[in-house]
Amino acid sequence: MANYIVSYDLNGSKPSHEQMDEHLEESGWVTARILETVWYIGCEASRDEVFSYVKSILSEDDGLIVVTAKTAKWRKLLVDSDSLVAAWNENR
Repeated sequence: MANYIVSYDLNGSKPSHEQMDEHLEESGWVTARILETVWYIGCEASRDEVFSYVKSILSEDDGLIVVTAKTAKWRKLLVDSDSLVAAWNENR
């Protein structure tokens, strides 16, 4: 399993932020929106598979980055820190 950080910029009317939230949550992976357009994903998929899945909903004008993460530090995220630590440790 692996931990990924996914960030995107939506530059058109579709998808909406709500549609992106639903798309990521429907992936079957462990997901958490940690900042406005930054997500934590924990899964067995490869970085390329995560990239392709997220990209599949985006328009040509939207930006996307998927980073394989080994370690991290944070403060004031949109999710409960203990839950994120548990997911992170489970997926590394």
